[in-house]
Amino acid sequence: MYIKKVTKVTIGLLLALTAFTQINAQKRGIASYYSNNAHGHRTSDGSRYHKDSLTCAHRTLPFGTLLKVRNISNNREVVVRVTDRGPFRRGGIIDLSMAAAKEIGMVASGLAQVEVTNVGFSAGPNGDGNGKLTLPELQLIDPASGEYYSVSEWAEISRQNREQLRKKEAEQRREALLAKAKQNKPRWRILNDRLTAKVSK
Repeated sequence: MYIKKVTKVTIGLLLALTAFTQINAQKRGIASYYSNNAHGHRTSDGSRYHKDSLTCAHRTLPFGTLLKVRNISNNREVVVRVTDRGPFRRGGIIDLSMAAAKEIGMVASGLAQVEVTNVGFSAGPNGDGNGKLTLPELQLIDPASGEYYSVSEWAEISRQNREQLRKKEAEQRREALLAKAKQNKPRWRILNDRLTAKVSK
């Protein structure tokens, strides 16, 4: 029993040491990015790929690993989370989401020479408590207000706008029916017409 406990502790220490030595480890190679056809497809960690999320595919690193990717040609950087396996082409070391590719300016070229740095693995404030980190979504600017909103926030805004539009259209239809009803009313009417009819007989 004692030997088993010592063995488990030793294995745990080795794994921790391995993880620690991988932090800040750098590697250079070719980066590519997902095609638009991959949007919405399941990734290897079970989630769905979203082109506006800052995620990537790596052949070996654990899901949830955070990687800093630097485009060597322009020094632009982005931090992405490993959610998928790949790339499997020769010389490729990472597949980036469309949003990440835009961040480092490689969409036009399709491929880029990059430096990838392992910056950690965390289930901190944005984590789910199970070792997975949920990074904030790419934020897009609203030209009208100058405010930035994430994809999920834009979806909520769109839902609220649709609801407001539906209520406005319903109110407009009601007002139109009332206006039509007023227009169709006769300008005069006979009161007590039944009584008048009886008297005339």
